[in-house]
Amino acid sequence: MSKTTPSPIVDPVKAWRDWFVQSEREWSEALTRLMKEDTTARAVGQEINAALYAQQMMKQGMGGSLAMMNMPTQEQITALGERMGRLEDAVARVEVGLVQLRHLIGGTDAARPRRSRTPPPAAHDGDAALAEKPAARPARKRRS
Repeated sequence: MSKTTPSPIVDPVKAWRDWFVQSEREWSEALTRLMKEDTTARAVGQEINAALYAQQMMKQGMGGSLAMMNMPTQEQITALGERMGRLEDAVARVEVGLVQLRHLIGGTDAARPRRSRTPPPAAHDGDAALAEKPAARPARKRRS
């Protein structure tokens, strides 16, 4: 019997991954060299400035259109959200202050009267007489 050496197993995913990493490295190096050139950097800067200018003009144009339709702009909505956040913070501070004030005064939940179906005891004899006497009902009208 002859011994044959097994052929190495080729992993297509590993080969693709190696090719991808190598290709990415080469592209990165090429683009870095390109961006280091003065003419390329100037051209990219001009394109960025042109895009910012176009965005600013669009914002101004839309601002006029939105104002005519009586609708808020993005800046106004953002400002309103920030203002609401500050108001919520202020309300929370007032609430904390009221809770602290209640504790300082001694008004806890135990100081509240207990809720029940029975009326509280009368403090004076005159009040007791009123409490014992039921309220008069209005007279009914008879049908003719």
